[in-house]
Amino acid sequence: MILTTFNFLFFAVITILIYFIIPKKLQWLFLLVSSFYFLFYKSFSILNLIYVMIILITSWGAGLIIDKFKNKKIVKYVLIISVLIILGELVFLKDSNLFITTINHLCNLMGINKQFDLVYRNAPIGISYYSLIMIGYIIDVYRGVCKPQKNILKCALFMSYFPILTSGPFIRYNDMEDKLFGKHKFNYDNFCYGLTRVCWGLFKILVISQRLAIFVNTVYADYYTYNGFYIIIAAMFFVLQLYTNFSGSIDVIMGVSKIMGIDLPENFTSPFYSRTITELWRNWHITLGAWLKDYIFYPLMKSDFIQNLGKFFKKIFGKKVSKKITLYLPMLIMWILIGIWHGGAYTFIISSGILQFIFIFLEDTLAPLAKKINKKLNINTETFGYKFYQCVRTYLLFSFSMIFFRANTVGEAIGIIKNMFAWNPWILLDHTSLYTLGLDMLDFKVLMISLVVLFVVGRMQMKFDVIKKVFEQNIVFRWIVLYLLIFSIIIFGMYGPGYDAATFIYRQF
Repeated sequence: MILTTFNFLFFAVITILIYFIIPKKLQWLFLLVSSFYFLFYKSFSILNLIYVMIILITSWGAGLIIDKFKNKKIVKYVLIISVLIILGELVFLKDSNLFITTINHLCNLMGINKQFDLVYRNAPIGISYYSLIMIGYIIDVYRGVCKPQKNILKCALFMSYFPILTSGPFIRYNDMEDKLFGKHKFNYDNFCYGLTRVCWGLFKILVISQRLAIFVNTVYADYYTYNGFYIIIAAMFFVLQLYTNFSGSIDVIMGVSKIMGIDLPENFTSPFYSRTITELWRNWHITLGAWLKDYIFYPLMKSDFIQNLGKFFKKIFGKKVSKKITLYLPMLIMWILIGIWHGGAYTFIISSGILQFIFIFLEDTLAPLAKKINKKLNINTETFGYKFYQCVRTYLLFSFSMIFFRANTVGEAIGIIKNMFAWNPWILLDHTSLYTLGLDMLDFKVLMISLVVLFVVGRMQMKFDVIKKVFEQNIVFRWIVLYLLIFSIIIFGMYGPGYDAATFIYRQF
C-alpha cells in the first residue's frame, strides 16, 4: 500500500477512528490486525505468511529461551542460531541474485561456459526492516537491555507495526513497549501536529520529489543524448529526489503514528547542511546507522578476531597503525553490509557502501593535512564561506556516489560518469534547454520555490522543532500554515494521469 495513494490515506483515517473508539485495552490488538492487513494488502500468499511467521516465531522463541536459561553456552548458541535463521531468510529473499551474478562473473573469468539464471521472489513488504528490528530485539534480550515479550501477539505487533513497514524508522523494543501496548486517548495537539507532519511529507513527495523524478528519469534513460551538464544536474537532483521521497514518507508515517499518540524515533535531521560525509550520515537514515553501530560495528571492534588482528599488526607496524586497522576494518565491513542491505546488486554496495567508506576514510586520514594547510594559509574555517564550501563539497561527493545507486548496473553507472565529461559549455547559456526534459518553466519555478522552502525549513529544524513552534503560535497562524500546505499539495502536487505512486524509492527495501 503506497503512502501517497488514496487507499493508504483512507486506511489510515479508518484505523485512527476505530483505534480511539474501541476500548483502550483492545487498542494494541486492533493495531495488530490493521498491521497484518497492511502487511499482506494485495500481496498475501501462503509462502509470504510462512516467511513472516518464521521471523516472528524465531525471534519470540529465542527471546524466551535466552531469558529462561542461565547456561551461557546454550544462550549463546540460541542467539547465533536464531540470528542466522533470520539473516538466512533475508539473504535468500533479497540477495540471492547478488550471489548468482557473482558466480556467473567468476565463471566468465575462468572461461567456464556455465551461466545460472537469476531468481525473482516476491518477498513480504518491509522484510528488510523488521528482520533487522527482530535481530536487534533478540540481541537486546541477550544483553539484558530488555525483558522478552511473552505474548506472541504483542511481539507480532512490535515486528509489524504498520507505519514502519515501508520505510522504517528502525525501532527498539525497550523504547516502544509502553507506546505500542499503552492506552491512548485522543489528543487534539497530537492530531494537529500529526496532520501537519503528514501534509509536510506529502508536500515533499508530491510537489518536490515527483517533479525531480521526471527530470532525473529523462536524463538517465538517455544519458548519451543528455550528457555533460544535464547529467551533473540530474545527479544533484536525484539526491534531492531520494531525500524528499524518503524523508517525506517518514514524515507521513510519523504523523499518522503521532495522531495515535505513538512517537517514533527521528530518521533525518537536515543532512544537506552537513560539512562532511561522516556528518551527513549522522543525519541521514539515523536509525539504520544507530542499529549498525550498536549491533555490527562495536561488536566487531570488540571481537577476539579484530583484537588479535590488532595485536598482530602492532608487532609489525606499531600501535598507531594497529589502532587504525582495528577501526577501519570493522567500518569497512559495516559499510559493505549497508550496501548489501539496500539491495542485492553491486550498484548498492558501491554507492551506499564502499564509496561512503572511502570518503570517510579520506576525510579522517587527510584531516591533519587539511588542518595544517588551513593554518599555513591563515584560513578561518568557521566563516560562512568556508562552511558553505564544505557543505557544497559534501553534497557533490554524495551526489556522485548516488549515480551508482540510481543506475541499473555498474557498467551503466560508469557510462553515465564518462558522459558527464562530454562537456558543452554553451548549454549553460541556454537555460531553456532544461525545459525540454519533462518540466516546463512553470514546473521549474514551482520546484525552485519549493526547494527554497525545504532548505529554509531544514535550517530552522536544526535549531528547533518547526511544526511544534508553529503550533505554539495563535490558532489563526497555525491553521493558515496547515491550509497553505494542503492547497499547495492539491494545486501543485504531481498526480493524476502521469502520476506513478509506485516510484516510491525505498518501498523496494
